[in-house]
Amino acid sequence: MKQKGMALLTVLLLLAVMVALAALATERWFFSFQYGMQLHQRAQGKWFAAGAEEVAGGLLRLDALDDMRHTHLSQRWATLADSLPLEVGQLQMRINDAQACFNLNALGDDGARAVFIRLLTLNGVEAAAAQMIALAAADWVTEGDESRGGGAKDSEYAALEPPYLTAQQLMWDVSELRQVRGVSADLWNQLRPQLCALPVQSLALNINTLGAEHWPLVAALSDDITEEDVRRWLAQRPDAGWPTLEAAFAGLKPLAGQRRYLALNSEFFSVHISASMDGVAYRQHSLLQRSNGKISVLWRQQEAEP
Repeated sequence: MKQKGMALLTVLLLLAVMVALAALATERWFFSFQYGMQLHQRAQGKWFAAGAEEVAGGLLRLDALDDMRHTHLSQRWATLADSLPLEVGQLQMRINDAQACFNLNALGDDGARAVFIRLLTLNGVEAAAAQMIALAAADWVTEGDESRGGGAKDSEYAALEPPYLTAQQLMWDVSELRQVRGVSADLWNQLRPQLCALPVQSLALNINTLGAEHWPLVAALSDDITEEDVRRWLAQRPDAGWPTLEAAFAGLKPLAGQRRYLALNSEFFSVHISASMDGVAYRQHSLLQRSNGKISVLWRQQEAEP
């Protein structure tokens, strides 16, 4: 009887081990399957984004063929439906003119810096603080160890906890402004829709793609321009944009003195793409440059979430 009992106990132990191994194998298989599916869906999202980016470039090329001297909100890139159904999910794409914003990399220019100071004051920053922020931001994007009077170079940031250094080169993303002395999280969040970081050191606002929400960008160009002036001026803009700067100045004369910071055409465009597939989201942000009818991708930021 004892031998039979031991034999039964051994069989039960073996059975328990086999059940445990089977459960573990099933769990590992299920995990591997889910992981493989997510990798597959992310790869799909990447290729969908690549296709959408190519479509964006194609639209920009077609608009350039129609009119190489003007970029406006009635063109294909601006009127594209932003949602496209897929067999496995949904694709969304939005193209923005990357010159309907203040280029932070232009802050080395005294005149552009004065515009930025006025932009800060229009966003509720006191004049003295706005000047210090503008000078510190200009020091951030320019080389050298000597700071402008009121600016900030490496020695000031090195004394912080934790310490860090200035970039001393052009900003790649507007988020870098958050590291500049005097820029709080609240101020950065408020300024973010009005800013960009382009790979050039000049400021060229395209007045044909500005919306009513961009009124501070125009008002910052002159002390003689109010929000009401800008909104009334934009409401008078033709559907195909102003054909010349002179035609635009006729409706808002103080702009004539800031001609060098204004444009009717755009070279840079940002493309925001989002693909959703069975609970997996893939997002991509690209910066495109259109020059002589050719499209170049300057950079891409990619992100995938389960």
